[in-house]
Amino acid sequence: MKYDFNDNPQINKTLNLVVETISSLAEEQLEHIKQLTKIGESLSSETDLNKIFDMILDEGVAFTKADGATIYKVNDEGTALEFEVIYNGTMGMRQGGAHGAVDWSPLPLYDAEGNPELSHIVTSVYHRKQGLCFDDVYKSEGYDISGTVSFDRSSDYRCEAMLTIPLKDHEDNVLGVIQFINPLDENKEVTVFTDEHRAMLSSLASQAAIALSNRKLIANLENLLMEFMRAIATAIEQKSKYSSNHITRVAQLTNMIAAKISDAKEGPYSEVNFSRNELNEISMAGWMHDVGKIITPEFVMDKSTKLERIMDGVDMIKERIAHLKTLFKYLQLSLSETDYRSFVKEHLDIDIADLSSYLDDALLFVQKLNLGGEYVAQEALDKVEALAAINFEYEGNQYRILDELDRKNLSIRRGTLNNEELEIMRDHVSLTWAMLSQLSFPKKYQHVAFYAASHHEALNGSGYPKGLRAAELPLPSRIIAVADIFQALTSADRPYKTNKTLSEALQIMAKMVKDGLLDPELMDFFLESGLYLEFAEKHMKEDQIDEVDIPLLKNLYYLD
Repeated sequence: MKYDFNDNPQINKTLNLVVETISSLAEEQLEHIKQLTKIGESLSSETDLNKIFDMILDEGVAFTKADGATIYKVNDEGTALEFEVIYNGTMGMRQGGAHGAVDWSPLPLYDAEGNPELSHIVTSVYHRKQGLCFDDVYKSEGYDISGTVSFDRSSDYRCEAMLTIPLKDHEDNVLGVIQFINPLDENKEVTVFTDEHRAMLSSLASQAAIALSNRKLIANLENLLMEFMRAIATAIEQKSKYSSNHITRVAQLTNMIAAKISDAKEGPYSEVNFSRNELNEISMAGWMHDVGKIITPEFVMDKSTKLERIMDGVDMIKERIAHLKTLFKYLQLSLSETDYRSFVKEHLDIDIADLSSYLDDALLFVQKLNLGGEYVAQEALDKVEALAAINFEYEGNQYRILDELDRKNLSIRRGTLNNEELEIMRDHVSLTWAMLSQLSFPKKYQHVAFYAASHHEALNGSGYPKGLRAAELPLPSRIIAVADIFQALTSADRPYKTNKTLSEALQIMAKMVKDGLLDPELMDFFLESGLYLEFAEKHMKEDQIDEVDIPLLKNLYYLD
């Protein structure tokens, strides 16, 4: 658009040219501002460190038309600058970021005496926290550029213009350094970095530093969260006098299964590809699956026998049987044989000839049943009732073998906990949900509470605490359930059971699959992948690891 500023054509032309130039510069600056805003928005929304580095480099190269660029990050120890991304257009070189790791050695920030390394351009920029710009780096003074010269000679390249800028966070800490070389003009000829380039790249560096700082802060918070979870798990394990490390090992096995599934290239899980966030979420749930046990009483967690109270109740039964033997010896001496036989028959319903063996057998029976197990037959329960029926008074003293609590506890069909104690133990799952569901997990970890609190649910709906069915139980919940059961069965130091061999533990799990408690596909994968053996070799005693017949195990749940 032309404007009429003056009647003099020459003046009018000059003024129009000035307006046109100013407008062009304004539009160009506006475009730069838009571009910088776009870069800032992209960096602020990105959390993947590799993508952040790629974005910084790509945007900087696009703006300056630089032929090469390098991004350095300060290592965790603060002792060196690590190469994160290397790019050179002429040489067709791109390493780092999403293009694989850079195999170049880090640059030390300090010399052998611990003094700041200031002789190299990039390390000097780090320590002095100020950018450096050279129209021809070969003409720079006071800096050792032997590395640049050596690289150029070996690569038949010539580094001329160089701009190096520190990436500083809001507290003026240098998180890294970004370096661009050889900006190109429209004819692909090397030119120099302009003030506009420097201003734009400095602004980009500031935004990049904020993105890196945010990512570092997020990473530190996530590490703190995971460390906190592990600390709680350790505290819960310390409650028990049995050093089973159950939570730790369940978490480890959960991680192993999830990672193996994610890597599967064939089979039912070939399409499952857990992201890093999803793997972290599953891992957190594994660590937190028993957090509710923080309030479970120790006497329930550590109950190693059915009769255990403050002491093992079997010792009291032993005393009662000893008193019975003493009584019957006394009666044998003080009564006639007929009266003695009648007394024994009335109160024990046996013949006097069987008395000694009966009482000895009763003690052995109680001692064996007291240890707990996977299943108690009805015949054994009937014998408990018979022993509990022995209860009589003689000359003011009460004689019996079992009291009511003994009868109740010895009638436990599986394990060592009675119904009331089982409810107390099972409450840990509800508390796990109550505790974790109140925490404001990041959105990417929003399922931690559910996964952790559903590891005792069953596919057929018979589990607890909510009785969820298969359609309501996602794969991570099923993974933790398998890890939890396998670790519990194979642990060599659980208080309420004798050690099981590897094959015995897997047979029990196979029966649980058949009964609709565990996922058959997941059990197949657990067996076929060899994860069961990999875990067993790390954590089971050598004499527990025996031969496992996988086809036979599968037949237990696939064949009627």
